[in-house]
Amino acid sequence: MMSRFFLLLLSCLLAQTTFAGDTPHVDKKLDSLLVYGQGFIFSVKEPAGWKGDTVNAAQFSTNIIFYPASQSLDKAQTIIRVLVADKTDENINEDLAHDMTGYREQYPNVVFKELAISHPKYQVFPKLFTVPGSFYEYVAYVNPGPTKKLMFSVSMNKQMKEASELELDVFQNIIASLQML
Repeated sequence: MMSRFFLLLLSCLLAQTTFAGDTPHVDKKLDSLLVYGQGFIFSVKEPAGWKGDTVNAAQFSTNIIFYPASQSLDKAQTIIRVLVADKTDENINEDLAHDMTGYREQYPNVVFKELAISHPKYQVFPKLFTVPGSFYEYVAYVNPGPTKKLMFSVSMNKQMKEASELELDVFQNIIASLQML
């Protein structure tokens, strides 16, 4: 019997591959990246003009990072981090409130702002943590629902200035494309 992962991978490859005789020919980029680790697998779409990187993600204590494809990782001005984390219950908003308290202790001048970030199926708890003129940390906790014991933590840090409209669109699109498998 084939595993669910193998069937999913095979269906993704077949959907994007045409066969001419015995030689496969990939005629376009796969639609989503599959990211896996101990006890999880998820898919996420790589935005046009951005690179999804699992090899260097551990440097950022995450499962995958995204940065502009036109920049090398060490020169990237914007990095979006996606982490799969355990959840103890469905009160994700309390987890966010706890993190906000921690930031307030570390940065007494921190300001929290609402963010308009969503996912077509999952609950999203987004917030902007900022000390204006110093840093802007865009944070979103994404809850795939009560049947899953894991959640996503997605963040984008900007130093000195707020994210551009394009960067916010990329952040939104990454979050909207997340699928826990």
